[in-house]
Amino acid sequence: MGAPGYESWFVSARDPGSPRALWIRHTRHRPRQGPESAALWCTVIDRDLGKRPAVLKQVFSAFPPETAAGPGQFRGQAAMGEHSAHWDLAITGRQPPLRPLRPPVLYRAPLPRTKLAAVVPDGQVTGMLQVDGREVSVSGWRGTVGHNWGSEHADSWVWLHAADFGGAPEAWLELVLARIRVGPARSPWTAMGALGLGGERIALGGLGRRSRVDARPGHLAADVYAPGTRLRLSVALAEDDRVAVAYADPRGGTRTVTHAALASVELIMQRPGNGELTLTSSRAAYEYGARQPVPGIVPESLPQG
Repeated sequence: MGAPGYESWFVSARDPGSPRALWIRHTRHRPRQGPESAALWCTVIDRDLGKRPAVLKQVFSAFPPETAAGPGQFRGQAAMGEHSAHWDLAITGRQPPLRPLRPPVLYRAPLPRTKLAAVVPDGQVTGMLQVDGREVSVSGWRGTVGHNWGSEHADSWVWLHAADFGGAPEAWLELVLARIRVGPARSPWTAMGALGLGGERIALGGLGRRSRVDARPGHLAADVYAPGTRLRLSVALAEDDRVAVAYADPRGGTRTVTHAALASVELIMQRPGNGELTLTSSRAAYEYGARQPVPGIVPESLPQG
């Protein structure tokens, strides 16, 4: 990874049989000034416990030798104060990787400064997860593995993943909405992603294709377009299900990020001649990040790096 820059691998998954979810990140951060660092993050939500999501982060000078992160496996452990987490997860999936930036030349262009890929856009997560000595049984949780890298975080963004839709259990959605800053100006919202439905992968958004977006930490309403297709999306989540964290930016400063590993989404797809198709799921993950401080949102007190 060049300097300055960052790299992140993450796995996000939800239990199909109970209101439980996980979000684990392995990140590298090399700031414009100062030493490079590595961090392991673990967030677990279990509504049946009646507690807020547990979130831990530990920062290292380099990843411990036993750590692993990639399309097939996540392994690591983190401690923060009196709290600890340990995970060893295997991921399987039949879908080919999704590289949502379009046109593909954007992966070699200086802008956007954040590059991203869903290396497993729809998979099954199985393995061992312990939080504060309590074992969480992870067996066939539906999820995704993502890989992000670049020299700067977006000015603001939304990440949404959903599966287990009623009426179309095989369907999945992977979507990023982003605004970037070019000098003093901010770009309009740009959508990037795909909807897997009935064996078809529908590419969504792309450079130059305008999207209508109302994005907030606890709410999303958006119209996203593809050739011959209009997708209307709405996301809702409980305030107690989200965590607020700060992402350090390689160029300085931070981004305020709210993440809900368990959210609800409604999707209305319109295609000429085919009417409307409405799909809903309570197994979605929703993340909102912004350069500007978000009123009423105070990030968790986590180690920097």
